[in-house]
Amino acid sequence: MTKENRNPKTIHVDYEEKMSLVNAATFLDSIANKLKNEKKFILTHNGQDHEVVPSDNVTLEIKLEERNGKHKLELELEWREADSSKDSSIQIG
Repeated sequence: MTKENRNPKTIHVDYEEKMSLVNAATFLDSIANKLKNEKKFILTHNGQDHEVVPSDNVTLEIKLEERNGKHKLELELEWREADSSKDSSIQIG
């Protein structure tokens, strides 16, 4: 499949802000609590609301990088709409 045949990506929010570690953790905690309790949250940016409703099964990606003394932690949730497939991880009881 060539790039021309793929569906274009839509970026709804692209935002970056310097803040204290405590404020950043509070923001992430708010998202986590909404997802745990309501399975969704509303992100408001530039006066526009974006309802974020992940499916029951998501992919969590964590990346920790360092380059020339600058550190970067990326947390990413990815899902497909209406994906309610069973958890396929392996567990030991």
